[in-house]
Amino acid sequence: MCCLGCSLSRSRAPYYFPWILVATLFGAFFFYNFISQKVPFLVLKGIAIGLLIAIGCQKALMHGVPFVSIILCGVLTATVGGMVIDALSLHRAAVFSQAHWFATALIIGSLVFYGLTITTHFYIATVGATLTAAVLYVTSALRNWPSPTWPKEDKDMSA
Repeated sequence: MCCLGCSLSRSRAPYYFPWILVATLFGAFFFYNFISQKVPFLVLKGIAIGLLIAIGCQKALMHGVPFVSIILCGVLTATVGGMVIDALSLHRAAVFSQAHWFATALIIGSLVFYGLTITTHFYIATVGATLTAAVLYVTSALRNWPSPTWPKEDKDMSA
């Protein structure tokens, strides 16, 4: 089977799967109370969307697509990944429920990743994009910043 010209990977070492199961069960039993708090959840989600940005942008860079497509791949990968995180954690999807800087954090994180990737090393770009997206997302959620709006745009978008 083929996905964007790449073959799907298969694990050559199936003994990893029991360890993944053990780690998941350990996390579910011992870290549930920690993760159910607001700030740790936001921080871990911010880190996750930052890493998803890096995955989407890097995949687009590997295929040599134009600049706008690289940013779009990073944003779309992190948006869908964020929706999956919210669904698995029984939260309403941030894309639909929050007026915080979620999309802005994704766009700025993708731009940081692209800028650092073409000037420095991949791992530096990943850390930079992850920190940028996580800090912007967590800060906007904790301080309840409204999303950016167009000039003369009505503040009530519920219509």
